[in-house]
Amino acid sequence: MGLWINPKKWRFSKAPLTSAAEYTFEIKNDDIQAMLITEKIEIPVENLIQIAYENALDAAPDARVIKQEYRVVNGIDVIMMQITGTISGIKFIYYSYYYSNASGSYQLVSYTSQNLFEASKKDMEDFLNGFVEQ
Repeated sequence: MGLWINPKKWRFSKAPLTSAAEYTFEIKNDDIQAMLITEKIEIPVENLIQIAYENALDAAPDARVIKQEYRVVNGIDVIMMQITGTISGIKFIYYSYYYSNASGSYQLVSYTSQNLFEASKKDMEDFLNGFVEQ
């Protein structure tokens, strides 16, 4: 799997070993962040989104799924999920794609604060839509 990004808009780096993410991303001059979480094992995608939701609940007990749908992105069947919640008093939205196949499981997660989401949604969706199979 791969990810096409616009390097004029996004910075990225290898995540620290203590992180679940393999890579982290940050849009330049805005408050949008993202991460790519990869697993070598195949996890049925419906189970993968449940695991992601349970992890969100650990961080934000008020987390709830506000939207979930199947999408085809660059020929890949993914599940899009939006989760809202509160961490340390900050209301956030995760806007993410989930995918799994025989080569592993992938969570491409973008996030920002709730008050910035509508203004940030296009940049977040453009980022997510860079997900490709190589």
